[in-house]
Amino acid sequence: MTWNGRWWLLRALISLPLGGLGGALVAGGCGSAEPPCGEPWNPCLITNEDGTSNGVCAGKCVIQPMDGFYDPRLLWIGDADDPEPACEDLTGFDLQSRTTEQIAPRRSFRFRTLLPGDEPCSKCKCSVPSCSMPEIVAAHSHASCENTPAATLRPFNPPRNWQGECTSPGTVPAEEFSAIWIAPGPDGSCTPSTVGEPSPPKSPAKIAVACSGLVMNTWCPENGEVCMVNQQETNVPPGWRYCMISRYEGPRECYPPAGPGERPRFSDKLTFYDQDLERSCTPCVCVPTRTPRECVARVSAYSDSACSEGALLGTTTVTAGEVDRCLRPEEDGAALGSIRAEWEVNELGLCEPAGGEPYPTTVCCLPEPAG
Repeated sequence: MTWNGRWWLLRALISLPLGGLGGALVAGGCGSAEPPCGEPWNPCLITNEDGTSNGVCAGKCVIQPMDGFYDPRLLWIGDADDPEPACEDLTGFDLQSRTTEQIAPRRSFRFRTLLPGDEPCSKCKCSVPSCSMPEIVAAHSHASCENTPAATLRPFNPPRNWQGECTSPGTVPAEEFSAIWIAPGPDGSCTPSTVGEPSPPKSPAKIAVACSGLVMNTWCPENGEVCMVNQQETNVPPGWRYCMISRYEGPRECYPPAGPGERPRFSDKLTFYDQDLERSCTPCVCVPTRTPRECVARVSAYSDSACSEGALLGTTTVTAGEVDRCLRPEEDGAALGSIRAEWEVNELGLCEPAGGEPYPTTVCCLPEPAG
């Protein structure tokens, strides 16, 4: 019987009531004379055990993609100077319309590889960590430093780059303040930045083009398989592979290789990069390599302008990068005339730069046929 005769016979069978089929057509094939699904196509009527029909799979049945991956698609890999194929030119014979149609017309990705020594991203560096004294101090009219609508603040800031020595920004009369508000010192931890300009990458060793077509979840006889419609081997030119592409940038794991007698899995792991390498560079970060930095300053306030011990109003500790402090004078009726500070803890952490690399995209493919 010719292929056309088989096709029309199948259409006639599909039109029959399911009960009239007598269970002759079951999942997995339509007799020993027919090839199994997806090798290279499946012209078999698929009937489930409950009697329902999933239709005809004219295409390539493959294992369904793992979570975090797109539907399987066709991937062409070639040298940088090879002419890139157009997805629209991928055509094949459609069993239902019986015409030649595009099988994967949408270009979904365009990748490249990198050569050894390529550095397409700017290098990362980290600032030297430091501890800095508080920079913002104010006389507060509220004893708890609560910022109510009626509260007033009078600046009493130390000089720029203050090292804690006695300083007198002025004098605040006792009747104009009830507490001293001290903001925490700046967080002097490692700060990442870039240095230099990225070097233009060399010509890529390989380029890759991904084309996507119709994928159906219910057209294959086995659970856990999907049908790449009309994308069977007879319709796919040499140089193309069946692959799934990660939805997320960064390294991912592929399926483990299939065991003896098992259907092939997407187990060949390939790594590609976006054509616009600078756009896909990982951000620079600073990774601690020693005990985290801790900066704790003990700040004292005085009623005179010389930080005399007999004029001490009170003392509090301020930790860099944390909450502010409210210092209430131990005695009422004294003016604010000066402040001084000293380090109670001055521990500098160390860090190393990381990042500044192009995001990789993981692509998992079916193994190439032997030979």
